[in-house]
Amino acid sequence: MRGMAARKKIDSLARELDFRDVNELVRDSLVNEISFRLAKFSGEIARLEKKYGKKLAGFKREYGSGKEDFERYDDLMAWEFAQQGKSHWEKRLGELKRVL
Repeated sequence: MRGMAARKKIDSLARELDFRDVNELVRDSLVNEISFRLAKFSGEIARLEKKYGKKLAGFKREYGSGKEDFERYDDLMAWEFAQQGKSHWEKRLGELKRVL
């Protein structure tokens, strides 16, 4: 019985926030969170592309043929992580949109 009361209260709060129900609230929250993460990863990629004046693939080729540089290595790791994160969340957003 307690679960039903909680569900009614949550549904009521969701409607008060202009959502049809809790499911719509959850879907909207998921889309917003994924979009935030995509923006964060995209921003990091853009920062590194601007810093080095090239895309990740070009930077990797250049890095592999040069001497060791810890700052550039750290940037390479951050860039690869950002690219992987962006790809992951783009895929997940696509999956979410297909089921909505």
